[in-house]
Amino acid sequence: MKAFLLQLNEAQVFYATLLLAVILIRIPLIGVYFRTVNTLFHENGHALAAILLNGEVTRIELKNDTSGTALTKTPSAIRAMLVAFSGYPFATLCAALFFWLSVNGYEKAGLLILISLALINLILFVRNTYGIIWLLTFSGIILLANWLNLPLLTKIFFLVISQIVFAEAIISTLVVFYLGLTRPRKAGDVTILARLSHIPAAFWAILITGIGAGIAWFVMLRFFPPPAQLFF
Repeated sequence: MKAFLLQLNEAQVFYATLLLAVILIRIPLIGVYFRTVNTLFHENGHALAAILLNGEVTRIELKNDTSGTALTKTPSAIRAMLVAFSGYPFATLCAALFFWLSVNGYEKAGLLILISLALINLILFVRNTYGIIWLLTFSGIILLANWLNLPLLTKIFFLVISQIVFAEAIISTLVVFYLGLTRPRKAGDVTILARLSHIPAAFWAILITGIGAGIAWFVMLRFFPPPAQLFF
């Protein structure tokens, strides 16, 4: 396997790992496990916004269906709206950051970010059983990848994680877009934004999707190798 990968060019490795990531997230149980990485980023987007706006993070839950909850307290409705809005863009921006780290050979720094985030959540925020188990096991996988100290394995592992976060950020944004238009009372963050602002959920769904699409387009233009390089 290693010899085969070494024969591939950069574009071939990238798209081979992209295919692996797509397959991985469709496997029952295993797919849910790795898709939870995006949930972690999404909920921490809410938490970070609350902290920056002088609010408080009460609790974060990571659930076994890839959904999550961030319970926060903020001093005003406007700040609560910013907290509710932050989840989807933050997750997509994290995917962009991870692609940048991967392209520039900073996989070790990316793994450090991942395990630091996991441990912070484990110590400060996450209290539900699945969330604790997931954070412990995911931290163990990262530590194992670091301990093995195999550059090719580290690169592939981090690139797959980056692609999973990117794919899930896009998919979850499209889901909230659909729900915001068709089921505005059951659209998660968009429902909260509509209630706080008295602006229809469809508006927020379109705005969040537009921002996500812009970030995704930038990522694909900047970090995805041209498909033509697959054949050279």
